[in-house]
Amino acid sequence: MTAQFTAYFLVFSRLGSMLMVMPALGDENVPARVRLLFALVLSLVVLPVVLVSLPPMPTTLPATAALLIGEIATGLMLGMAVRILFSAVQLAGTVIGFQSGLSGAMIFDPSQGGQTIVISRFLSVLAVVLVFATDLHHLMLAGMVRSYALFRPGADLMLGDFASLSVNMMSQAFALGLQMAAPFLVYGLVFNVGLGLMARLTPQIQVFFIAQPLGIILSLLLLLTLIGTIMTVFLDRFGEGLRALTGG
Repeated sequence: MTAQFTAYFLVFSRLGSMLMVMPALGDENVPARVRLLFALVLSLVVLPVVLVSLPPMPTTLPATAALLIGEIATGLMLGMAVRILFSAVQLAGTVIGFQSGLSGAMIFDPSQGGQTIVISRFLSVLAVVLVFATDLHHLMLAGMVRSYALFRPGADLMLGDFASLSVNMMSQAFALGLQMAAPFLVYGLVFNVGLGLMARLTPQIQVFFIAQPLGIILSLLLLLTLIGTIMTVFLDRFGEGLRALTGG
């Protein structure tokens, strides 16, 4: 019974750490008790599947503590990699907010623990809803199980590989965020150039009083037109990133 409990707690250490930092499944919007209960039940379900991948249970307290610390570190690193990739939608929302003139409209974002632009928060909530609606959370759950084949418990931590993985995920998230906001970057450039020409050709017109409301209306209409395409691109790239991360 002691060995079985240790094995269960070992699985819970990795899965619980991943759920703590993963997007959608581990957001601050979800109550802590719900996340804890989900991690306990998920560990109980996953334990028979990954039991063959677990090393022999150590008999000393220091060896057990080292094994648990390694599992917690592995779970945090893998969960943060997914979180970094998901942050592309927040970057896109921030860029869209600045281009639309709504950068001053702030709202509290529980997932970030601070204030964020309202459009960024809207896109983040929409992304979470679409992740569950398109069953991409199944890839996250499958990735948790496959992680035991890629990163075996008790093995040395591949810190170099994790560092390169984080850098790769960061570059992918930055590129994806800019691709999602690319139409608004083009719109902002054309709109501001047009305002500059108007100010030079007709100096008597107060361009500033025209620019702000017109810019907000046009950017919201553009967002309404392109929201489906933007989120489709995000879901496709997010799914590809999850498959590449988990080897699926």
